[in-house]
Amino acid sequence: MAVTTSGKDKVLRWTRIYVSGYDLSGDARTFGSLDNSFAEVDFTGWSEAVRNYLADGHRVVGVRGFQALMNDTSGRAFDRLKAANTAGRLSICFGGGGEPSAGDPAYHLPSIQMMAPQGLDGSAAAITADFIPDARQVSTLTNNPMGVVLRGPTSMSSTVTASSSNSHDNGGATTSGWSAILHVLSTSSGNFAFKIRHSSDDSSWSDLGTFTANGSAVTSELLTGSGTVNRYVAFNAARTAGTGTVVVPFARNLGLNS
Repeated sequence: MAVTTSGKDKVLRWTRIYVSGYDLSGDARTFGSLDNSFAEVDFTGWSEAVRNYLADGHRVVGVRGFQALMNDTSGRAFDRLKAANTAGRLSICFGGGGEPSAGDPAYHLPSIQMMAPQGLDGSAAAITADFIPDARQVSTLTNNPMGVVLRGPTSMSSTVTASSSNSHDNGGATTSGWSAILHVLSTSSGNFAFKIRHSSDDSSWSDLGTFTANGSAVTSELLTGSGTVNRYVAFNAARTAGTGTVVVPFARNLGLNS
């Protein structure tokens, strides 16, 4: 059944950042911007009274000015961000009154970290990072970073089916493809088959894509697809053994004029 979104209640307390399978939210301080724009091309003629424009067709995306505490514990911010020029997968999810869950807004990016300067924020040691699209991962199937959470950071100890996992209602089908990122945050002998499924009626489901990762190790994975995405989309995890916690944001691609 499609989830009902929680509305105007997204605050910093419940914002989460996941970098290549690691939750860095406990060290996060701020970020500057989640870029999503086009450059302007001036199409104004001599005799026109109003300047008019078209987009140049190249979407600018990236996370700028992310700052975190310099926590050097294994798996925390300094440990994960200290090396610049590092490829990965990044997701920022906006929970509504609690941890991000199905239907909450998300921004995701097949990323490369371009900087790792350290300094002081007041008296606190901090590390800063910018994340921009990684040319080795980006394709025409990753042209839109804005999407929704399909699975929030809740432990799984049994199979999660599309029909029971709070599907997201996109309002209609699209035909330009899609992208999703899987973050495996923790595992205890986890063995799952992770899928994205879609439906035209929120009842009969078919596979949209299947992740390679099986939940046995902390990791992240980008999954993309072309063609039609039906109105309803959901996460599916068929359990063979163990437990695990994953996060999955999903975005449908947009045409230039969408």
